[in-house]
Amino acid sequence: MKLSLIAPTFNEAENISRLVEEVDRHLGGVEYEIIIADDNSPDGTWRVAEGIGTAYPHIKALRRMSDPGLTRSVIDGFTLASGDIVACMDADLQHDPVILPKMLQAITKGADIVIGSRYVEGGSTGTWKFVRRVPSWAATKMAQLMLGVEIHDPLSGYFMLRRDQFLRIKDKLRGSGFKILLEIIANSGVCKIQEIPYTFRPRLAGNSKLTRRVVVAYLVQLWQLWRKKHSGRQ
Repeated sequence: MKLSLIAPTFNEAENISRLVEEVDRHLGGVEYEIIIADDNSPDGTWRVAEGIGTAYPHIKALRRMSDPGLTRSVIDGFTLASGDIVACMDADLQHDPVILPKMLQAITKGADIVIGSRYVEGGSTGTWKFVRRVPSWAATKMAQLMLGVEIHDPLSGYFMLRRDQFLRIKDKLRGSGFKILLEIIANSGVCKIQEIPYTFRPRLAGNSKLTRRVVVAYLVQLWQLWRKKHSGRQ
């Protein structure tokens, strides 16, 4: 089976080459492609990806000129993908590629969704300080309680699933917000989910995208999913 790895990007030009190198090192013997789904970054992230793609055809650049946003970038990347399995990971290498083979193995053994998890045994938030860990814990608990998900890390941006499953729920996804995994889980119904532990790493280069706007967008997204869940019961 072929894996399509989608990395949604905005101003990540400094990280693309290292991402490709690390993924290739850990996916030896696996048929795969990397799609850089870039929101027309001012730093030319898409141009760097195109340059790499001239030498390595399995590296593709998707330059998105409209409707920016992480969730929409992932949806577009999954739609363009040619693999039987699709995965999402950050381009800044905070998501350690070392667990990609374990995630693939879990899918081939029957899991519907596999999550790179910071909060199961063996996982960690790495160098995060208390002021970063507490809001993350609170946001995770809110998702677990409001949506009734029994997952340790439902807000992870590092996950994998079969592409045909994504296509079944594609039209149900709003495409807004920043937590695409949460939308996928909320719309997938009963399915087998497995979490693989990993340690969240420091950003390689560039700036964090965690802003007040991102926090507000998450709260709006969570509220919309909660309303949808409860209206469906009526």
